[in-house]
Amino acid sequence: MNRSQLTAIRIAKKVMSRLKVREGQREADVAAEIKNGLRRFGARPAFRIIVASGNRSALPHGFATKKVIRRGDFVVIDFGALYNGYRSDITRTVVVGKPTARQARIMAVVKEAQRRGIRAVRAGTRCLEVDRAARGYIEKSGFGKYFVHSTGHGISRKTHEAPKLSRKNRRKVSAGKVITIEPGIYIKGFGGVRIEDMVLVTPQGARVL
Repeated sequence: MNRSQLTAIRIAKKVMSRLKVREGQREADVAAEIKNGLRRFGARPAFRIIVASGNRSALPHGFATKKVIRRGDFVVIDFGALYNGYRSDITRTVVVGKPTARQARIMAVVKEAQRRGIRAVRAGTRCLEVDRAARGYIEKSGFGKYFVHSTGHGISRKTHEAPKLSRKNRRKVSAGKVITIEPGIYIKGFGGVRIEDMVLVTPQGARVL
């Protein structure tokens, strides 16, 4: 990780923290707000912005549309900052209004799965072990078939770089590498949740960036 990537991470974090998602907005309106926020801090989108609400939140890559956000919707927001050639990547999921018991349960499962994935990161750990830590908890919670992608990936000058944190990758994560941890649950006809953060791999564990 270098200073430019750290700046890209800080910019994305600032834009996300200032974002207000409201009933009646279009997904495209939220995406435009993100794009303008990145521009204000001297960055641009690292990749096509994802804003997926309601049933569309069950799409892992639900790019923003003209769909209107309604009360009770899950809204998955995934974007990054491109700054001086380096990229960041962050995902948050919100509920507009008060979450139902089922929504709250799924949010809690994904959050705990991410925590376990982050805790499993350490230089020398195999990628599949990190994936297993997050995926295993989702499976144990009864949502295994709804986690349809890998747990994370490397990121630097490109959004998706090695290593891929998948169930079959025996490659070890190395100290100094920046990776994402991003488990998700996606239920067709209901909605989805993903939470993503970038971490720095160290011999002692993961440093959340």
